[in-house]
Amino acid sequence: MTQRQPLAVSDTLGPTDAAINEVVAAIGRASSILAVCHVSPDGDAIGSLLAFGAIAKHLGKPCVLACADPVPEMLQFLPGVNTIVRRASGPFDLAVGLDASDPRRLGDLFARHAQADASTLNIDHHITNLRFAAVNWIDLTAAATAEMMVLLADHLQMPLTRALATSLLTGLVTDTRGFRTNGTSARVLQMASRLVQAGAPLFQIMEMTLERRSVAQIHLWGRVLSRARLHGRILWSDVTAADRQAVGIKENGSDAGLSSFLASALEADVSAIFVERNGKIEVSLRACPGFSVSEAALALGGGGHPLAAGCNIEGSLADARRLVLAALDNSLAGQGFPQPFFDEPA
Repeated sequence: MTQRQPLAVSDTLGPTDAAINEVVAAIGRASSILAVCHVSPDGDAIGSLLAFGAIAKHLGKPCVLACADPVPEMLQFLPGVNTIVRRASGPFDLAVGLDASDPRRLGDLFARHAQADASTLNIDHHITNLRFAAVNWIDLTAAATAEMMVLLADHLQMPLTRALATSLLTGLVTDTRGFRTNGTSARVLQMASRLVQAGAPLFQIMEMTLERRSVAQIHLWGRVLSRARLHGRILWSDVTAADRQAVGIKENGSDAGLSSFLASALEADVSAIFVERNGKIEVSLRACPGFSVSEAALALGGGGHPLAAGCNIEGSLADARRLVLAALDNSLAGQGFPQPFFDEPA
C-alpha cells in the first residue's frame, strides 16, 4: 500500500475557500464514508459528527457515524443521536476524524479503516493537532469544530434545519462553556444567533449540557471534591473505579465539568483530574486565562487547547499524578501571571 503524504490544507490563518474546497473535493471523491469523533465524546464531538452526517447526506454520500464510546446521557436529546454506532464493518473509501488532534483519540475504528486503504480527512481546531490525515483542515481560530461545520454548511449553501442547528449550537455551547471562553469571538456569537433563529433551543442546550447532572454524578463530585489537593497553584483530584462503582456510574460514564470546577478555585491557576478508566488513567487539564496546559499535555502524548487539554497515561494513579504534576511544574515555570482584561490608560 502506498503511504499517503499528509496535506495541511489550512493552518493558523483560519478558514479559507481553498481549505473548504479541498474538504468538499475529498468528500466528493468518496462513495462510502466513515465519520468518527473522539473517545469520551463531548458536545462538540457529537454535535460535529451529526452535522457532518447531515452535510454528507446533502452531498448525496452514504455516511456511517461512529464513536468508540457511548454517547453521554446529557447529549441524548440531540436529533439523530440514535444513528451513531460503535462498530462499523465497511468497506469505506474515506475515513473522517472529527474534533481530534491525534488519531489515537479516534479509537481503533478509524485506524482500522485508514489502514485498509481508505483515504483520510481530519477536521479539527486544536493547537496540538498532528496533521495525521491525507487531508487536514485545521482552523486554530475556531472555538469549536462545530464552528467549522457551520462554515462548511454555509459554503455548500445548505439550509439550516432545526436538527442541524441544534447539533451545531450544542458544539458551540459546550466548547465555549456557554460562550465564556476566550475563543468566543464575534463570529461565534453571530453564528449562535443564526442557529437560534433556525430553531436551535439555546436554553435547553445550555441546561442539558452545562447545568443538569444526575444524583449519581452529584454524589461522585462529593467524593472527588473532598479529596482535592493543592500542589503549588495546581488543584488536583482523582476519580477512581471504586468511586464510580460506589455511586452507580458506569466505567464510561461522564465526569464532565469536574476539571473546570476545580479551576474556578481562587488559589489555583490550573486544575487536573485523574480518571481511572479502562485500565489507564485519563487526565483532564484546565487553566485560567493567562496560563496554558496544552504544552504539558502534548509532552505527555496528549493535546488540546491552552485552557483545556488532556492525555492518557498507562500505569497507576500515583504514576500519573507524578508525571503530570512534574510536566505542569516544568511548563508553568515559564508562564507569567494573567494579564488584566483591559489595559489601564497611560
